[in-house]
Amino acid sequence: MPRVHRSPPPALSASPAPLVPPLTHSVSESNLTGSPKAAMDSIAVPTLSRDATSDPNITLRRRKREEFSREDVSEMFSLFKQEQDQRFTALLNKIQDGIQTHTEQNAKILSSIDFLGQKYDEMVSRIDSLEREKSADRKYIQSLEVRLDQLDRSLRGSSIEVRNVPKKAGESKEDLLNLIAKVGGALNVPVQQTEVRDVYRINTKNETNQPIVAEFTSVILRDKIVSSVKSYNKKYTTTKFSTSNLKLEGPTKPIFISESLAPQTKKLFFMAREFAKSSDFKFCWASRGKIYLRRSDGAALIKVNNESDLENLKSN
Repeated sequence: MPRVHRSPPPALSASPAPLVPPLTHSVSESNLTGSPKAAMDSIAVPTLSRDATSDPNITLRRRKREEFSREDVSEMFSLFKQEQDQRFTALLNKIQDGIQTHTEQNAKILSSIDFLGQKYDEMVSRIDSLEREKSADRKYIQSLEVRLDQLDRSLRGSSIEVRNVPKKAGESKEDLLNLIAKVGGALNVPVQQTEVRDVYRINTKNETNQPIVAEFTSVILRDKIVSSVKSYNKKYTTTKFSTSNLKLEGPTKPIFISESLAPQTKKLFFMAREFAKSSDFKFCWASRGKIYLRRSDGAALIKVNNESDLENLKSN
């Protein structure tokens, strides 16, 4: 196949000098059946001339763009740094203020704790002092109760108490005196009116059957009457001493005669009798203001001074 000659296109006369030089004609081989790579290698690639790349205007503009970009980035970083510094400073101030506030609060709390601690110590000391005073007062009260009981016991040392005698209407002290004389006569223990220092009824809720207290001039007379009534009841177990012995009107009722005990001793005597019933003690009695227990005939005598003695007996 003959060679084909190709001519270049006509150049424009009025256009400025091109940046890329015009292509010159080239001659292509008639063999088009070669490989594409070989065909691409045969094409001439235009290149920029040194005059175009070394244009001073282009270089100046490029430098300006580079300088502007650096200044802009530097300013951005500067502004960012200032903003972060401000935020950090504000945060630091806030933290310091919070620390200061918490420090002041902690100081107040510690001060309050110290104050409460002092008050607590004062209160503990005061409570201890009150406890000691209370213990001392309790001992003093107990001593006064003992003295009062002894005084009351000495005053009642010559007195008897007569229970379950009905009270008649309009009863006078003379009637009570005659009644005590009848009791002595029924027990074969003569009682003269001059031997009775005083006689009266104890105020209770049951106004029709209040106990009678008779104070004698001697303890001997009192002991005779108490001993006689015990002997009578042992001798006549089915018909114990009663209103029929005194020839009183109304239905027959048993009459109980014992020593006149102080209120505290009377309470202890009641508790001792209840204990004797529940603990199989055969005997429980009061003599000269003292309370005694005995489990059986011939057993040891037990003196009851207070409630603690009964508690000890229960635990044994």
